[in-house]
Amino acid sequence: MASYRTTPAVPADIITYHHGGKLVYVKPADNYEKALDIAQKEFPDELSRIDRDRISFTVAANIGQEKRTIRISESAWVAAVARLLRGEVIDIQIHPPSKGTAGKDAPPQYLEVPDSKEGLELPLPSRPTRSLPAKSRTPSPSGRSTKSNRSWFGKAP
Repeated sequence: MASYRTTPAVPADIITYHHGGKLVYVKPADNYEKALDIAQKEFPDELSRIDRDRISFTVAANIGQEKRTIRISESAWVAAVARLLRGEVIDIQIHPPSKGTAGKDAPPQYLEVPDSKEGLELPLPSRPTRSLPAKSRTPSPSGRSTKSNRSWFGKAP
């Protein structure tokens, strides 16, 4: 079971945002969009380039004998913040981009390499190949060079 206040609700004048090991006291936002504005302002290096739909807020609550993390939805923001105690911690979470959408901070998408190597192998020759004899380094029997003095434009002088 969740624990509830037994005293009349007094709205907290200050709460704590927690992200990446840092804590910041903030005034509770009137709505979810303002809460996102405050989070991005207070943690600019970490959150300013993150798409807002990837940022969420959570609180820790005792449910029975177990401590659980509960995400605060946009529709429940006002009611959830009204129940917070002074200085209570709201954790800021960053979710990975949803499939098919590339966020501002996502790496470029590349074409996928097919798994199959079918059609990429060359066929084997149908007859055996024989090795060619190595060229001899001995002079030709006539004593002349085997190189021709021909050129593309006719005989050389």
